[in-house]
Amino acid sequence: MNEPIPNQQGELVVPALQDLRILFLPKNSRTAYFQGLLATGRRRLNWDISIVCPDGTQPVWDDVVKKRDSFFLLPDFTERRRWEDDEKSVAEIDAFIAACERKSGVSAARIVLTGERDLGRGFSRQFYYWFPNRISRRVLADNTEPFRILRRIFAFARSTLETNRPDLLLTGEWADPLCFTYYLVAQLLGIRCIVNRPSKLWSGRCYWSDDLYWYNLSARKRVEEKRAKQDAVSARARARIESFRATPKTLEYVQRNWNSDEERRRWFAAHKELVRTLAVELRHHLTRRKSPPPKPALYLALNHYRRPLLRWRQARFFRRYSSDQLRDMRYIYLAMHKDPEQALNGQAPFWVNQYNTVTLVSGALPAGYLLLVREHRRNAGRRPTRYYKDLCRLPGVELIDSYDDQFKYICNADVIVTDNGTTGWEGLLLGRRVITLADNYYQAAKLGLRLRDPEQIASAILELLQKPAVADRDAHDQALGWMIDAEWETTSPLEDYLATLNSLGTLLRESVQTPVTRISA
Repeated sequence: MNEPIPNQQGELVVPALQDLRILFLPKNSRTAYFQGLLATGRRRLNWDISIVCPDGTQPVWDDVVKKRDSFFLLPDFTERRRWEDDEKSVAEIDAFIAACERKSGVSAARIVLTGERDLGRGFSRQFYYWFPNRISRRVLADNTEPFRILRRIFAFARSTLETNRPDLLLTGEWADPLCFTYYLVAQLLGIRCIVNRPSKLWSGRCYWSDDLYWYNLSARKRVEEKRAKQDAVSARARARIESFRATPKTLEYVQRNWNSDEERRRWFAAHKELVRTLAVELRHHLTRRKSPPPKPALYLALNHYRRPLLRWRQARFFRRYSSDQLRDMRYIYLAMHKDPEQALNGQAPFWVNQYNTVTLVSGALPAGYLLLVREHRRNAGRRPTRYYKDLCRLPGVELIDSYDDQFKYICNADVIVTDNGTTGWEGLLLGRRVITLADNYYQAAKLGLRLRDPEQIASAILELLQKPAVADRDAHDQALGWMIDAEWETTSPLEDYLATLNSLGTLLRESVQTPVTRISA
């Protein structure tokens, strides 16, 4: 039990990882990765793993669980529970939710916001098209319904955690209603919560975090250590900076997401997926399962044909500029996130309404400047036409085609404004002035301006414009290099499961549960 397990590279898996009880919350993304990672934990570390999942998906995790009773099946949260007829029981669960709020410092309504696809559909109904389901229809008909559903989710999460009593609660992120609720309940019950995330600085690498906002806090700490010692930047990091400046490009996993867009699929592949979705929906109804209903296949088919039509109709709102034209323009650049964006909802709740963000910056434009707003390509064909009409009526705003090369807009921008998006990091690499409105994965570099008071955005833009974009190139690149090196040193190769588990052991050994508070740059 106390013997470390060497992997192929000779690294040692920390003994404290052995014989743990793990409760895992699956997400729709990265399923294959977690299958391999958790199966390795079961075989090599004797993990006892339980899974929270919808009925019918258990076979996906056959290599992960040891016994069939290791599954906690999701109920249909729109159905009323017996205990809701008892005022004392309702008061008791409400008191429990309040205790979770006090312990974490996070209000329950934040969970509703992260569920803007269904539970919090009222927050975003006017901003994009999204398929309806039973929850979204109910919460739009009655705006008190989200809190009744949330009460049931809390009751289910508490029951699961009290029954299972895991050593670790693992998932890929906390930003959906179910995972977010589990996090708050686990905090109150003293259960350690950990996420595994792909690095946004290095393709093919990942890290573990016990942060509610799932940032790589180990990298932030390592940057501070490097800054204090004035460490030399590695040749690897310097090469990475120079390579990006020579040929800017997005990370590989972002490119894969773009290439897998529905509009780029072949006709047969797209319709094969629609048929599969219809089969899943029919099986759900025929077997009368109590789990949440699957995606509605007919609506997805409608959306498949509506998106190209909307892209065609809305093309008139978007412009493209050449690099030569951009060099002669004075503009501020803002890139939009995709909607719905669970990461944005979880990490930067003040900025989830991107229309308001654009309005704020539009109202802060200096004389003679434009605000170029680049739509996210995953939003193309998914917004009502009125949304773009209203954006184009904002003073100084011009919409940029989401399929145009983003880097020419970054390279020539006078100022880049972002909440916590990748555009800010790319702007820093390319030596531009950057304002970030929320905590982000690169803020440990302490470059650009982290603006915490939105009232100051106009004066902040004017102040930045009076200064050179980069006053000291060597110091600027050193800070970038520290950030890149720290990320490398605190991440592990995605496909080396034992190395990844080893890094989890390091996190558990070296840190305590991170309090739910914002981290200042």
